[in-house]
Amino acid sequence: MPPWPRLWRPKSLSRPDILAGQPLHHAQAGLRALAGLAPSPVLESRLERATTLLAKLPRQPLLEDANWAALLDAVTVQETQLFRSPAQLALMERQLPPLLLQARAEGRPLRLLSAGCATGEEAFTLAAIGLHQALSHAPGADVEVVGVDISRPALRSAAEGIIGLRLGAPLASVPAHYRPWLEGEGGRPLLHPSLRAILRFERASLLEMPASLGEFDVILCRNVLIYMDDLARRRVLAGLVGRLRPGGMLALGITDSAPGGAFRAVGQAVFEHG
Repeated sequence: MPPWPRLWRPKSLSRPDILAGQPLHHAQAGLRALAGLAPSPVLESRLERATTLLAKLPRQPLLEDANWAALLDAVTVQETQLFRSPAQLALMERQLPPLLLQARAEGRPLRLLSAGCATGEEAFTLAAIGLHQALSHAPGADVEVVGVDISRPALRSAAEGIIGLRLGAPLASVPAHYRPWLEGEGGRPLLHPSLRAILRFERASLLEMPASLGEFDVILCRNVLIYMDDLARRRVLAGLVGRLRPGGMLALGITDSAPGGAFRAVGQAVFEHG
């Protein structure tokens, strides 16, 4: 086997017998190949806590391999919340009615993608906005929301429709007119059954999203690209652009580079496909 490229060595780790040599380099190279992950203090800390997994990794990094999957579960960041970046979402909300009307006229659902959905709160947010706007502006229009992530525990939580309590007040940023979609009795977080019916989640790397996902009218990929190296960012962005319908919207993180080509900026890191 040719040697893995020399990538990066943590400054101080508790298991030098495992982390100082080939297993660490192998793990880093595999994480880069599977998920585009760049070296960072966050990744260093998570690798330190996952030392027992490194020696079990097979030679070939494979998304379906149990040991590589366990390492990806251990090191990927799963921080998310409902209605994160509300100004960006409000802009998207205003742009949705014509997209809904067009989708209805073409006899297809409006399709929204949460790329790097983590535990699902961003996808839940898209479902609430999409369905609310459909009922208000395009009665009879169908909506479909897809969440894609690489972490198995996060996807299990998302598929179960669990609104996490990790940040203490999960409904704090939810506008009043969206509360009925996301709030149950006594003010507890609860996903409305109508939202669950239009949501689905798939495990995939954003570097290699399956063709079966199809095209989308709206794509959100926020707080994901910042964890990737430059090559992976460009590859993921190109893949997302290729899945966006003409006239559709792409929303990125505020620190992400704007997409090239036929895109028009319509607001804070929100771009319309020309």
